[in-house]
Amino acid sequence: MLGGISLTDKMVFMDNMSTMMKAGLALAPSIKTLAKETKNKKLANILEHFYNLVENGQLLSVGMKKHPKVFSEMIIATVEVGENTGMLADTLGHLAEILKAQKRLRSKVFGALMYPSIVLLAIVVVSLFLALFVFPQMVSIFEGSSVKLPFILIAVQFLNESIRAYGWFMLAGLIGIAVFIRYIFKLKKPKLWLHTVILKAPIAGNVIKELSLTRFAGNLHALLSAGLAIVESLQIVAKTVDNHRYRKVILEMATELEKGVSLHEAMSARAHLFPSITIQLCQVGESTGELENILKKVSDYYEERVSTVLANLSMIIEPVLLILVGLAVGFIAVSVISPLYELTNSFA
Repeated sequence: MLGGISLTDKMVFMDNMSTMMKAGLALAPSIKTLAKETKNKKLANILEHFYNLVENGQLLSVGMKKHPKVFSEMIIATVEVGENTGMLADTLGHLAEILKAQKRLRSKVFGALMYPSIVLLAIVVVSLFLALFVFPQMVSIFEGSSVKLPFILIAVQFLNESIRAYGWFMLAGLIGIAVFIRYIFKLKKPKLWLHTVILKAPIAGNVIKELSLTRFAGNLHALLSAGLAIVESLQIVAKTVDNHRYRKVILEMATELEKGVSLHEAMSARAHLFPSITIQLCQVGESTGELENILKKVSDYYEERVSTVLANLSMIIEPVLLILVGLAVGFIAVSVISPLYELTNSFA
């Protein structure tokens, strides 16, 4: 994360803090040591700020609240509970594990999307190269030979002339449309609609659903383990879930739990977002008083499922990519060979 504080930076900070405090080092000296050792200047400045606050008798969570763009509500709330219970070292270690799991999933998503992205980029680059450099040369050959241009070369010539004449206007129009779409989908209702539609997509929808369930169960487990009440925990967890459909539903569930509804009952009313296995496990957890441990198992289960899907994603996408590459190669071959064939026929 250029110029900022990455997930890895936060993970290392919390992991090292936990290790030093468990070894017997006090909070302030631990922060001071990490401030000197970290290579990220922005994080080093924040840690220096933390050190000054702690030295003056303030809590670490108070310092984190002054940097809401770096430390999420879930992290701050969990640290606050750790401070109140005297288990800050364990809490920081637990948060480090959660961030490690998030980083692991991000890396797998990035790795799974790398191969198809490279293939699609290659197709676009080759197509642009032909359109901008190869086809114009062929057009000049045809015009010099007084031979009628094939349809493909007419289309490419029209495109090139349009770009030369109106290129800046077209670019400005595309940027304007992109900015407008971005603005529209930043609004609450359009974003909620988009996130609801995404969940219904064939493959991506299932992956996003299981990623959301992983984040929901993992973060709820962390907050309940830290000692927060379930209603407050759900309100915080809702802000940590990326999908706004799940975010809205989790906040609705928090309101229902305030009125005495159990977690599994609230989830049952939304069976399209919470699979039956999750509802059943939470019901068992609530009836046995082991909800925290059950949520950890649910989180691990969905993380494993997402990992499996992402590991096999290249195998799933490969047939589609082969078809796309085949169509692209076929189109390029026809585009190049067909005009040449017509030119040789005209000479004959």
